[in-house]
Amino acid sequence: MQEIRFNHVTFKYPDSDKVLIDNQSFVLPVNKWISVVGHNGSGKSTIVRLLNGLLRPSKGKILIGDLEVNEQHLETVHKLVGMVFQNPENQFVGSTVAEDVAFGLENYNITPEKMPTIIKQALRSVGMTDYEDSLIAELSGGQKQRIAIAGVLAVKPRIIIFDEATSMLDPMGRKSIMELLEALHRDGRYTIIMITHDLNEAELADHILILDQGKVVANGITRDVLSNHQLLRQLQLAPAAGEQIRERLIHAGIKIPQGYMTTGEMVQWLKQKLN
Repeated sequence: MQEIRFNHVTFKYPDSDKVLIDNQSFVLPVNKWISVVGHNGSGKSTIVRLLNGLLRPSKGKILIGDLEVNEQHLETVHKLVGMVFQNPENQFVGSTVAEDVAFGLENYNITPEKMPTIIKQALRSVGMTDYEDSLIAELSGGQKQRIAIAGVLAVKPRIIIFDEATSMLDPMGRKSIMELLEALHRDGRYTIIMITHDLNEAELADHILILDQGKVVANGITRDVLSNHQLLRQLQLAPAAGEQIRERLIHAGIKIPQGYMTTGEMVQWLKQKLN
């Protein structure tokens, strides 16, 4: 699997004249963390639903490596591409953690004998080993999202899409899920595609795709794209906190390192200066 390609892709619902994705061609890398950014209605969710086969292009082709995402290959695509939704409640089918993680395995005809080991591995990956027999209804929002992620990991996809997966969580829950994404990224086995409107989350990715009104307006290395403050202002996207601080320090005449600084890097730089 060398890359993900959208070739002249257009999408609109059959009963609508509104074009949601307008003749777009672009390439995304694999085995990287990719942020997909844009305002509501920009086409973010449409792009990822086209990628995992939930929607079909009105025109054009989508390829994952040499595999075309179409009716003929849907079963393979669904095994290859896992998806974690905004509301984990929408993914749960079992009452206990183990039952829910097992559901995807049953769909892929994994034998009952193999399931306990796979379930334990998936729960270990998300830091929920001690919750195997817990009732999902009794878990916190962040814990529920971790279980939803475990259910996806259990079936061993190559690409995992996180569709606004932190937007319904409190700050601690968001921090927990972002740390989990960083751990999955370090693992190196997955292509992570994260939809977000928050550049404080988006800046953690290797690569970024920015959409506006169904068109790609930026696609490249995250630091390069997010250092273009003029573009962000045109799109009415607020820079991440670290860059906002950096701009203020520059305007105040304080000498700081050149180039983009993530919020974490800015915090470390300030600590060193204060010390």
